Amino acid sequence: MKQVLKWIPVIILAALVALPAPAQRMGFGPGMGPGWAAGAQTPPVPTALKDYLGLTDQQVQQLTDLRKQVAEENRSIAEQIRAKRQEIAELMKSANPDPLKVGQLHVDIKKLNDQRLAKLETLRTQALALLTAEQKQKLADLEKSMSLAQAARQAVALGLIAPPQPPAGAGLGAGFGRGAGMGAGAPMRNARPGRAGGWF
Repeated sequence: MKQVLKWIPVIILAALVALPAPAQRMGFGPGMGPGWAAGAQTPPVPTALKDYLGLTDQQVQQLTDLRKQVAEENRSIAEQIRAKRQEIAELMKSANPDPLKVGQLHVDIKKLNDQRLAKLETLRTQALALLTAEQKQKLADLEKSMSLAQAARQAVALGLIAPPQPPAGAGLGAGFGRGAGMGAGAPMRNARPGRAGGWF
């Protein structure tokens, strides 16, 4: 019984750490695509967004540089989190793992994740500061339109509206965020937007 009671605080702590963070605001949201973050590759020029917002080449370069910098910083944090999770896994292989060590590692992971989210929020603030008032208003309208994405997909499925036609040669590829983005490849078929969290 004492052994079970000893583990209760650790179980509660682990459950709290596992809770999802509050939903981030749309726009320059959280997360980099794994390809760019891992390989520090130069992302494709966001042509559609550039045209919609009226971004200059300088603005696009500044936004890209900011995003790349944060991706590199968060890659280091991600490696630390991965190491601590591995340490937890090794401890749990023991017949009698130390609950204090396990609990502290969970706390450390939460702190690192908070650092990651803080860097992303700072990025968003810096990125928005590069836009003009007119561009910010257009971005706000774009953010609002994203809430209609599900309704639009359902309208297409019921034949109420025609699906958008992709440019010649366009297809699905790796995007900035966690979901699918646009890139070169086969023509789109039943494509669905990726999860919010990237640029586009």
